[in-house]
Amino acid sequence: MDPIWTIFRFKKVHYYLVPLVALVVWWGMLTAMLICWGVQGRPVYSFMDEKQNPVYISDVGATNLQPLFISCAGFQAIFFVGSLIMDFVLRKKHKLQPFVLKRQPKLAIASIVCAIIGQLGILFVAIFNTNAFHRVHISMVGVFIAFCFFACLFNFFNSFIFGNYPHRLSPNHEKVIFSNHRWGNLYMVSFWFKCFWLVCAAVFACFFGAYMKKDKNSKSAVFEWLISYWYGLLLVMWSMDLFPSAVKHYRVRHPEKFEDVHVKNELDDAHTILTLGAPTYSPPPQPTDTTLPSTRPVSGQDYRGVQDNQYAAGYPSPQIQRYSNPQTAPYNGPVQPSNHNSATEPNSTSAHPRHEFVMQKEEV
Repeated sequence: MDPIWTIFRFKKVHYYLVPLVALVVWWGMLTAMLICWGVQGRPVYSFMDEKQNPVYISDVGATNLQPLFISCAGFQAIFFVGSLIMDFVLRKKHKLQPFVLKRQPKLAIASIVCAIIGQLGILFVAIFNTNAFHRVHISMVGVFIAFCFFACLFNFFNSFIFGNYPHRLSPNHEKVIFSNHRWGNLYMVSFWFKCFWLVCAAVFACFFGAYMKKDKNSKSAVFEWLISYWYGLLLVMWSMDLFPSAVKHYRVRHPEKFEDVHVKNELDDAHTILTLGAPTYSPPPQPTDTTLPSTRPVSGQDYRGVQDNQYAAGYPSPQIQRYSNPQTAPYNGPVQPSNHNSATEPNSTSAHPRHEFVMQKEEV
């Protein structure tokens, strides 16, 4: 297949679309409200104190466009929270990189709870308009900003944990690592982008509040629109967090198109250590019984097996086992013949001295 088509090897309709749906609805609502205000001739509404350009989003949302404001705010709230829930569920089910520390599920749940409260705040902002319920409206704006900030903070810290522990990532995530440095992985890159987004959002929010306090409403409204559009980029980053699940879904169902990669299936989860706090990948278990060369002379023509070079001298003296058939003896390594005469061995049961193997076994 042409290499240019490899970028399209993923499940097209998948969970990564959840935050993108919220993005389309949110940006669509903002654009529609701004266009409607411009088409109406940039009016000064009756509940406004002075002429300003542009007006606050809440001012437009308090007019006949309030049903649009309520419906779109509530719709994007559902998909905003759904994005975090999907991230949590997919990691628990190993459809995404599983959590690598015990605190990560707690951080994810805290992020979801804060997101629910914050999104209820923006819904109440739309319901209690600034014209009829000004104090409640302003309070709900504060709830929305504060709890969404903490929801992002907890979520971003989880990204930092993934990036800070690359040695605990599952083996099929080796492509996210691009450097020998501990932070040389895509999870850490994602974390720094999210931090940049969060810092900018905090700066915009500070300017928004400072200009509002100084009654410079036009400048304050500019930052309100700016931070509202900036908010949509968060949904783009969360979509990128969910995107590997779509790639994995495609690879599992089309292994013939990935000849040079390891394709995971449901049986591959046996390689994952479920105990949090340990690496998510476990190498195949070592055999419980290991063989060592004999340390005492044995009469007759015998062979002393060495199973692996990693077993050196200094181990406890194990038991001796004899195997009459060399092909059934639990040994695949090289053998060395002894100089002893098999005729002097009283307990030999083999017709041929070369068929007697002396093995040592250590209980581990």
